[in-house]
Amino acid sequence: MTSAEEALAEPVAIAGELRGLEIIDRLPVGVPVTGREHFGFRDGIGGPYIIGSAEEPLPGHDPIMPGEFILGYEDEAGKIPDMPSPDVLGRNGTFMAFRQLSCDVAAFRRFLKAHSRAPGEEELIAAKMVGRWRSGAPLALSPDADDPELGADPRRNNNFAYYDQDLHGQRVPPGSHIRRINPRDALKDGVVDVKIHRLLRRGAAYGPVLPEGVLEDDGVERGIIFIFMGASLSRQFEFIQQVWINDGGFVGMGTDKDPISGNNDESQSSFTFPAKPVRRRLKGLPAFVRVRGGEYLFLPGISALGWICSLG
Repeated sequence: MTSAEEALAEPVAIAGELRGLEIIDRLPVGVPVTGREHFGFRDGIGGPYIIGSAEEPLPGHDPIMPGEFILGYEDEAGKIPDMPSPDVLGRNGTFMAFRQLSCDVAAFRRFLKAHSRAPGEEELIAAKMVGRWRSGAPLALSPDADDPELGADPRRNNNFAYYDQDLHGQRVPPGSHIRRINPRDALKDGVVDVKIHRLLRRGAAYGPVLPEGVLEDDGVERGIIFIFMGASLSRQFEFIQQVWINDGGFVGMGTDKDPISGNNDESQSSFTFPAKPVRRRLKGLPAFVRVRGGEYLFLPGISALGWICSLG
């Protein structure tokens, strides 16, 4: 029995004992030993720090009230978010958006190659689209070349802001992936409170890695399983998807969408970033990520599970 089968043995056995519950399909997922997702970027770097957590906050991880993520506690507005009733069911629970996202790695590689005008520029374009080099080193701290040591250092690789150092995106483009999903302090002159639109995110990969250098799709499904958790799916997950990822207006990018996760259309989508002597606009941007399925869920806390079981 493999390690994956061993991990599934107990839940499969429990499912078999429960009336009306049947496992209809399985999708093996895991975190690659490289710590990188299918496009080759180190994953799981950024994230908020929940005030009151036992762990020490890492530099650059903004502190946010627990009620933004866990029901029954004060949020950034000093209020207790609405939650399922009775209180024993809602308290310590959270809402979750589950998504299976397929990744067209070959298309991403072809796009980089088609728009590269010099040796090594593919990596620069990729970094501009994401906001980080593949090692995880942020362009905000290492704008001209990758720095794997920086990318691997959790006390440095997320410790940066935009307003004073890079307001106009000369280092990290306003339309890049990481700047869209977390604008940090770049919007502080506006009316948007970034802290109320943060969420917790966890991801794992499925499918084999596309071999290095392959530019044509091999017909094998590969992608990422994401879970997004927060106290308000509409104010957090849906807002980020609709406004920050798929609408460029809030960063002055017009109709440009997130170059990695956006709902792009090759016939009309593009990615623009500051460059010298003039800005660059890369046309023909396809959709590299597509939604294969998903669901909205409520995750009860441990006490709620005990209460549910007590109902018989």
